[in-house]
Amino acid sequence: MSRRSRVDQWDSIELRRATTRLSLQFTGLMVVLLSVVGVLVFGFAAAGSATAARQTLDEAVDLGNARDAPLDVFLAVYDRGRVAVSRDMPSGLPVEEALAEVAADGGRREETVTVGKTSYRVLTVSRGDAVVQAALDTRDSRQELQRLALVLLATIVGAALIAAVFSVMAARAAMQPLVRALALQRRFVSDAGHELRTPLTLLSTRAQILHRRLAAREERAAAEGGEAPEGWLSDGLTEIVSDASVLTGILEDLLVTADPRRNEATEDVDLAAVAAETAAAFRAKAEESGLDLRVQAPGDAVYVRGVRAAFARLLTALLSNAVDYARTCVVLSVAGSGREAVLTVSDDGPGLPPELEGRLFERFSSVRSAGTGAGEAPGRQRHYGLGLALAAEVAARFGGSIRADSQPGAGTSLVVRLPLAGRGF
Repeated sequence: MSRRSRVDQWDSIELRRATTRLSLQFTGLMVVLLSVVGVLVFGFAAAGSATAARQTLDEAVDLGNARDAPLDVFLAVYDRGRVAVSRDMPSGLPVEEALAEVAADGGRREETVTVGKTSYRVLTVSRGDAVVQAALDTRDSRQELQRLALVLLATIVGAALIAAVFSVMAARAAMQPLVRALALQRRFVSDAGHELRTPLTLLSTRAQILHRRLAAREERAAAEGGEAPEGWLSDGLTEIVSDASVLTGILEDLLVTADPRRNEATEDVDLAAVAAETAAAFRAKAEESGLDLRVQAPGDAVYVRGVRAAFARLLTALLSNAVDYARTCVVLSVAGSGREAVLTVSDDGPGLPPELEGRLFERFSSVRSAGTGAGEAPGRQRHYGLGLALAAEVAARFGGSIRADSQPGAGTSLVVRLPLAGRGF
């Protein structure tokens, strides 16, 4: 299977997964909403049925005559020790205990009584010298509520099925443009990586060839007693080869982070060594700006788990920011603290404006300066671009964190904490 076929297959799988998730979420939401509506409807219906039954019983006990009982209502009148009951009174009725209790204490007693397989709503009240008891057969109302519950359940299930079908169709239609955009983005990243990798490889190869030729001329000059080439030229070519290798690593790391399908190979990286190499690359820029760039690192290696090029990008972003705003010096320190490696980049610049708190590591964050730094005009717009945001993403990617310690006019310290190798993240 070709790489493009694998990419298309992966896109198809991701499209199906995203469509399924959206469909399930939408269908679940519809089921929840319809269930809430169904519960409310059923509750109102049950409350209405109960109210109607209570009203029927109240009207029945007001009759006071067992022979006048309406349909489905059975009356019993207890007066002067005699009990008169309506025609066809079911066995088990009237409830003699309720009659005796109300006759003794007066008041009102309402209860549900089951006789055989039939439930009756029974109301017993005192009416003058007599006690009247009305019993209402609730079978019809219960059956009506059961039919309503089945209708509501069928409605919810049917609506859920219809919602599922339409949500799948809508989700597919909505996801297609996004999938095409992501596919276009991945193709661009892949093509850009290929196009950039080729000239970097050529640059590195040519620099190595020139370096070997210079080394051969030096050997011949030493053997013949002639004049050797300038040493700085050979050193410069060595630096170019090293820089091309670093750029290639950064490019590969960017390609990995831009495409989540690519497997990321991590290793134990000596953070102190990466810090020293990155600082060496910045030394010339610091000297041109009149800055003293200091590196403080332990004699032993400080290993963290990750990608060397990614940590180089993180250090480059932090040093670039420090060199841009420092007055006289920049200090880069690496140390182990407990289970963490602590990387700190400090400068003696104007510090961070309070308005930037909480937004420093956002992309393209900016704030209007109050002019607290030396030679810094009030009202000047300070932009922080992508560097610090990318540094925060690299730290988070390998289980670490980054924070800024700063006071206006007193410099800034950017502190990165990463798990030491073997601690996991």
